[in-house]
Amino acid sequence: MIINNECKEDLQWWYNCIESAVNPIKNCQFKLEIYSDASRTGWGIFCDGQVANGFWTEEDKKSHINYLELLAAFLGLQCFAKDLSDCQILLRIDNTTAIAYINRMGGIQFNNLNQLAREIWQWCEAHKIWIFASYIKSKDNKEADFESRNDNIDCEWELSPAAFLDIVRSFGNPSIDLFATRANTKCNRYLSWPRDPYAENIDAFTVCWHNYTLFYAFPPFALISKTVQKIKDDNAIGILVFSMWPAQPWYPFVKSMAISAIKVFKPSKQLLLSPSRNLHPLHNSLSLGACILSGKHSRNK
Repeated sequence: MIINNECKEDLQWWYNCIESAVNPIKNCQFKLEIYSDASRTGWGIFCDGQVANGFWTEEDKKSHINYLELLAAFLGLQCFAKDLSDCQILLRIDNTTAIAYINRMGGIQFNNLNQLAREIWQWCEAHKIWIFASYIKSKDNKEADFESRNDNIDCEWELSPAAFLDIVRSFGNPSIDLFATRANTKCNRYLSWPRDPYAENIDAFTVCWHNYTLFYAFPPFALISKTVQKIKDDNAIGILVFSMWPAQPWYPFVKSMAISAIKVFKPSKQLLLSPSRNLHPLHNSLSLGACILSGKHSRNK
């Protein structure tokens, strides 16, 4: 008999835990009840009156809906239970396959679902959390379903990979993306506006930017002025991507705080990408600029 590495890992886990293993009687007193749902475009979560949502990455979109439903449940756990321990959590899901892979701690029919289920339970083990998944009819899962179909892309535009690579070549690798989500971050570390399972923090304007070595900021156009002021207030240094609108009141401050040349990106259909890869409504006329700004440089002037 040939035992693969996955089986060896399972056997090793049992060997390590056999002396300390216990199976307490569950009292069904759940600390949280997390509702999750997945669509072909994104995921949605509802828990105790609060919501979370996000778009799928391009890699996620290649997966079967059963995998996405299981992943949505995991993202819900990470969003709402990451600070909990020693408790039970009820997961409400409208996909029977995802429920089976959670409650059975894996399965043999689909390897990718088995791997994700293992990852979920390993996360739960590390947090000392016990989960149980139960079925909810789709018509009763309205809040999570609505969040999973959120099509508001106004704050989800991202710079194309080619343009971002050009920025990195000119200014260096940034340490953190200040305005991002799981689906569009340009750095391993990022801050998010909505609740996000992997973001270091929520809402970039509530944290100090001074300690970031070189941040990357591509804020919504309506927040450029606030972003420039934040760089100045925090005496921070980072890369700012902005619209080339010289008539805007913040534009002179960008020029005065710049410690690098301004790199200009001319209008292009490929310059900005949305989660659904639609064209930006201003793609024919919008030019973007990028440069390194320093709050200290502004003070010195």
